[in-house]
Amino acid sequence: MIEIRVDGLAHRYADNGSALWALRDVAFQVEPGEFVAIVGRSGCGKSTLLRILAGLTRPSRGTVLLGGMTARQARAEKQVAWMAQSPALLPWKRVSDNVALAQRVNPRPERRAPDVDSLLRLVGLESFAQAYPAALSGGMQQRAALARTLALGARLWLMDEPFASLDALTREELTAELLDLWHTFRPTALWVTHDIYEAVRLADRVLVLGSRPGRLQAEVCVQLPRPRDETDPAFALTVQQIRRALEAAE
Repeated sequence: MIEIRVDGLAHRYADNGSALWALRDVAFQVEPGEFVAIVGRSGCGKSTLLRILAGLTRPSRGTVLLGGMTARQARAEKQVAWMAQSPALLPWKRVSDNVALAQRVNPRPERRAPDVDSLLRLVGLESFAQAYPAALSGGMQQRAALARTLALGARLWLMDEPFASLDALTREELTAELLDLWHTFRPTALWVTHDIYEAVRLADRVLVLGSRPGRLQAEVCVQLPRPRDETDPAFALTVQQIRRALEAAE
């Protein structure tokens, strides 16, 4: 588990010589082991925020501390696991080799890496260890990408809509499985999504980003027991609270 502290975070992109702000004055804290969802309309800076936390983008200003380290330090220490929308599996490598790739590229002798066979069992792909990605369905490819995300035993999971391209039923199945894995490993998790219902199903807390440029508009605590029932009136009330925050952010 790892604590996240973000203060005064801002980022802008150059656009034909002018400054295009993606984020402005974002500040929040995530407790160790907390599952936090980030919601907002397209273009509000959700993915930019996650890339900054992953150490992939340097912010224009502000500070990010992950367990007392900068984002780049935490990434160098292999404390950060990143999962994007595309599974990005190497088509010429078998599933087991794709999962083991991060361990081989970034070996950490001082830290025992999870066993690849065990990871494949956790995500239900033990029978496909020797298959190539082309033989897998979209959901199975994302399961392989999830196993790869777990392979280094990172204490922080950053997930940028990893199941967005899947059909609704497969997406619900995979988010339920991911929640089980989060309960097992108990990392700190940040989950970017456009889906308010998904955010309420998964998260302890939901951060609402406004747009033009992205600012933190609201924080909504999800005080519902897991597993969560979408027919529960309290679930609907939480969804409505988040929706109102999004509408107010316009």
